[in-house]
Amino acid sequence: MKKIKIIWRLIDGKAGHDKQSLALVENLKNQTSCKIFNINIQNLENPFVSLIFKKYNLDKSLIKPDIAIGAGHKTHLYLLAIKRCFGAKIIVILKPSLPLKFFDLCVIPKHDDVKSKNNIITIQTALVSFNSNMKKKENVALFLIGGPSKHYYWNTKLVLEKIKKISKQYEFKRLLITTSRRTPLNFINEFNNLKIKNMKLYEHEKIENDWLDKNITKVKNVWVTNDSYSMLIEAIASGAYTDILDLEIKKKSKLSEEIEKIKKTIRKKFPMPNEAKRVSEFIQKIWF
Repeated sequence: MKKIKIIWRLIDGKAGHDKQSLALVENLKNQTSCKIFNINIQNLENPFVSLIFKKYNLDKSLIKPDIAIGAGHKTHLYLLAIKRCFGAKIIVILKPSLPLKFFDLCVIPKHDDVKSKNNIITIQTALVSFNSNMKKKENVALFLIGGPSKHYYWNTKLVLEKIKKISKQYEFKRLLITTSRRTPLNFINEFNNLKIKNMKLYEHEKIENDWLDKNITKVKNVWVTNDSYSMLIEAIASGAYTDILDLEIKKKSKLSEEIEKIKKTIRKKFPMPNEAKRVSEFIQKIWF
């Protein structure tokens, strides 16, 4: 009988990080015999103490891990402390701020252009949970609005013109629009002045943390401003027909090139790769 692997998923509270680690453990759970513990890093031992003294006071609700997974630099020291104290394999998602050799597996986006090594697996897109079999509400569509970034010029007037045009084409649909932390205040003010009858605005600061997760799986169409890579991938993974509200590229970068490739792919109706599943299968092959 195969031993059930104990996996700790470390949560740092950033939605973009937490969704990627969640996508990976969900795929591992579907493919292997494992038990997942979702742990907020604020509830863990001080990593410096654990690293120095190789001592860890384990909470009674937890079981010693075989594998620990984290995304984002705040999880790095906690992962290293877990490795030192328990001998667990540690997986970091996204390019770490610490040397790559400190981790057993680094899951790094291709656009970070990291040299190939035995403990590195590169991914074409962010890790997301695919929900293509979810039932869609045919009369509902969703707009995901970003904001100024170092890769794209933000243009409130242009984005609003595109939204207004699409709303006329889909006047029979109920349209939802939500902002992000980066969305400028003038966008919200000018959008409200448009008074689009079939569209309701949900401001990022005024909605629950899981609002997007609950709603994105229910809609058939999603439009995303191309300044946000993570929102774009999440929209595609939801199974919705996804398109982009184009913004002008500020400067060419590996990330902007990746987004442009994705745009061409979705407009040609090509399927996106399920990278969370691929990474999970790789982990299963080497450690299970």
